[in-house]
Amino acid sequence: MQSSFFNDLDGIIEFEYLEPKTTKEACAWLNQYQENAKIIAGGTKLMASMRQRKITPRYLINLKSILNLEFITADEEGLRIGALTTLYAISQSSIANDKAKILVEAIQQREPGVNQARWAYYMATMGGHLSHPASSVDIAPPLIILGAKAVVEGLKGWKTIPLEDLFDQNGEAAFQKDEVLTEIRIPKLSADIGLVYMKSGGSSGAPTFNTAVSLQLDGKHVNVEELRIVVGGVTPKIMEAREAVGFMKDKPIDNDLIEETARAAAKEVGGRSDAEAEGRAQELIEEAIRQAVDRAIGEFALGY
Repeated sequence: MQSSFFNDLDGIIEFEYLEPKTTKEACAWLNQYQENAKIIAGGTKLMASMRQRKITPRYLINLKSILNLEFITADEEGLRIGALTTLYAISQSSIANDKAKILVEAIQQREPGVNQARWAYYMATMGGHLSHPASSVDIAPPLIILGAKAVVEGLKGWKTIPLEDLFDQNGEAAFQKDEVLTEIRIPKLSADIGLVYMKSGGSSGAPTFNTAVSLQLDGKHVNVEELRIVVGGVTPKIMEAREAVGFMKDKPIDNDLIEETARAAAKEVGGRSDAEAEGRAQELIEEAIRQAVDRAIGEFALGY
């Protein structure tokens, strides 16, 4: 433990800097110091919030001192990404580009966030981005449709949490305050699934929306076997259109069905958003579904 402080503020913010050697030790300190402690990984959001005095923790627990939390590996079960792996490293990884291209596309299009300093672009980590609903809005949708799970470790052991369940309806983390996100696991998927990530920038200060779509057809490339639609940015919470996909499931590709599904999905994920926002979401979802069809069946999709 060492004392540290910021001296470039209006006044001084003092804190103790802790460097655990193991995840268990980090969890023990989180359990001991509770609300007075914060995890620091890349530090892009935390440092900005501290400098703005939005939070003033007495203890910073630096996960960078723990070995084996920064990696990108693939095996017969799928892709594994350590929580301390930077988003920039993922975007440059040949393994990630091969196994989870849609995630790389989302990372490359992500918003700068709270900290817009150049160093923050290179230091932002997977775990750090997924620890807050606001910062996860860009990369959570593709992870959800990829079937990703978060591995969380605590004093009593470890568990996995589907990405769609990582936050509750109030935006609170699904894991305990003395637990640490250690890695993301993405299962191996069928090669014929159409995966699409798209983003729509708003005008005149309107929010940016994004959607991730996965679509798989049956063996004859006729009926929709599986369809997932996940949207970020329309509401504070990442939303999945679970009911709207029923319009296309087990039915052949049809232009009217695509439009109907997109319209229903926009309403389902829109919450209390206005008509303009709902219309933008519908256009984005509709185009993403069409591209997912193209990617799922290639040349067979021409003419639908």
